[in-house]
Amino acid sequence: MKKPLVLFSLFVMVLRIYGTETIPLFQTEIIVRTPQNIHSLQDIKTLVALCKKYHIATITLLCKQDEDDEFDSGMVFYPSLIAPVAEGYRKTDMVKELLSLAHQAGIKVHAWIPQFHDQVAFYTNSKWPMMAYKNGKIKPYISKEEAYFVNPLHPDVQAYELSIIKEVAENYDFDAITLDWIRFDDYAMDLSNRTRDDFKKVYGYDPVGIDFLHENKQRTEWNSYRSEQIAAYIRQVKEMLFRLKPNLRLGVYILSPAWYELAQDPGKFKQYIDFISPMCYYDDWGYPHNWIYDQKRDDAILPLVKARTGSKMIAPVFDADWDQSVYSEIFVHLKDIRSVVFFHYGKWTEALFQRVYQATKVNQKRP
Repeated sequence: MKKPLVLFSLFVMVLRIYGTETIPLFQTEIIVRTPQNIHSLQDIKTLVALCKKYHIATITLLCKQDEDDEFDSGMVFYPSLIAPVAEGYRKTDMVKELLSLAHQAGIKVHAWIPQFHDQVAFYTNSKWPMMAYKNGKIKPYISKEEAYFVNPLHPDVQAYELSIIKEVAENYDFDAITLDWIRFDDYAMDLSNRTRDDFKKVYGYDPVGIDFLHENKQRTEWNSYRSEQIAAYIRQVKEMLFRLKPNLRLGVYILSPAWYELAQDPGKFKQYIDFISPMCYYDDWGYPHNWIYDQKRDDAILPLVKARTGSKMIAPVFDADWDQSVYSEIFVHLKDIRSVVFFHYGKWTEALFQRVYQATKVNQKRP
């Protein structure tokens, strides 16, 4: 008989604290591209204040350039002793300042560290670029968008990327590190001499002779080998972080497991990570939004990730500029998911914060 009274008292307490304001049902995270958002201490103060106002639980900050636009991929936004520092981020340590203000406000901060899309590393050593087979030739791989990839399987490339992760982990008090660009772009890569030799030692044949265009046993073996090596690298990251800071969490951004050519199989590395963030950008690839959740679709991204990892570690990534009706429909299907992530390529304005808050507040329908 006393329980209803207790629940009512709690409800009254919430109203007294928050008034009529609704609190997001999800733990909400935003991904911040540093060159678009942070150039001064005032930018940091404004960003943190907006996060506090709109109940953002976590800021994920880009520490190493992801694309080849404002800066070359691989440049960093903190005073590094390893990688070249982007112009405007050498004198003032913006990462340190953001961490300080965000933690004071009770907001967690994750370090976003892209890996093998790295123009700096691409030109560091002639043996580091990803090698791809095209038109009968093997040559360094640069995508049509001029994205520069390095070989995820080369031990020296791995050592270089690990050194940057180590530098970030040692020098900053992040709550987690989230890795990105840990994959290939297609079946016919990496075909460097080193990778080919390593593969031949295991399977006894040169992968250059594989028919990459059609499903077959050899292509399956090749892809399995590559995905196992990707998982082994993530294990290296986890083991290194555990030695440095045992409580530092590790996560990864992934594309759809249905895209086998990427050799990015979350089932093979789930034991090395604390959370996984599928990038659910349905409109980027011309899909309807039910591609995110519809279990009747063979290629629906969240059911596939859940089947490979379980739902408790999933924090899906959505664009921050979708219609509210789309968010409402998607969120109905987010059973057992309690954290959602929003990405915006450009500057985070207050209008975008309002949109994210509207999408995630407590009156959303839930299963």
